Amino acid sequence: MRDLETSIMRANRSDGAIRRLLQRVLFLQEDERRQVARELHEDAGQLLTSLLFGLKMLEGAQSLEQVKEQLPVLKQQTWDALETMRQVSVALRPPLLEDLGLVATLRSFVRDFGARHQVKVAFSARGEEVRLDPIHEVTVFRIVQEALANAGKYARASTLRVGVLFDAEHLQVVVADDGVGFDASSGGAAPHPDEPVGIAGMQLRADLLGGTCTVDSAAGAGVTVTLRVPLPCIPADDKEPSSR
Repeated sequence: MRDLETSIMRANRSDGAIRRLLQRVLFLQEDERRQVARELHEDAGQLLTSLLFGLKMLEGAQSLEQVKEQLPVLKQQTWDALETMRQVSVALRPPLLEDLGLVATLRSFVRDFGARHQVKVAFSARGEEVRLDPIHEVTVFRIVQEALANAGKYARASTLRVGVLFDAEHLQVVVADDGVGFDASSGGAAPHPDEPVGIAGMQLRADLLGGTCTVDSAAGAGVTVTLRVPLPCIPADDKEPSSR
């Protein structure tokens, strides 16, 4: 009887752990959907609205010259909308990740981020890269992506630094900015209502990998996000080939 009770208690604890894990996964999924919806609404939605307004203006054009004057503007708006959709697509599933690995993907993403937000960026990678399994690689990418997104929206920084380090036991990624920072003494609360959700999402993702994600900041001193993930997960030779 005692063995049966013990087994039931263990099963209940196991069920509770599974439920907590599922809750974390669902939280992260909803967080990603929220970000994609916001980008589509704020960026692509506004561009397409401007394009539609320009097309309506063409309907009222009185001459061919007026049409020709509007065409370059409409063409640029179309290109901007396409570029925004490309960026959203890359954010959902970076195409370089499977083919070239985490370091090359982060280097490209950081460079594009700097060009989009018109800030100076510095990227460095040290140590011999260890290829992780696909889930780990995309999760690390998501954490860096969120850290940069927060910096782009709230930091008002002039310089961003991203450093990747592979040592014997860990992958470490540091994302630092020289922006306005925030008071982290109250457990990481940030001045913008969306930012704690982003921080919580980064920490949850790191926890699911068995790693840690710390956020250090002070008012006027910028923000430093440090991710540490244990290595290795799956050696490069054992990684499944791409299905493409």
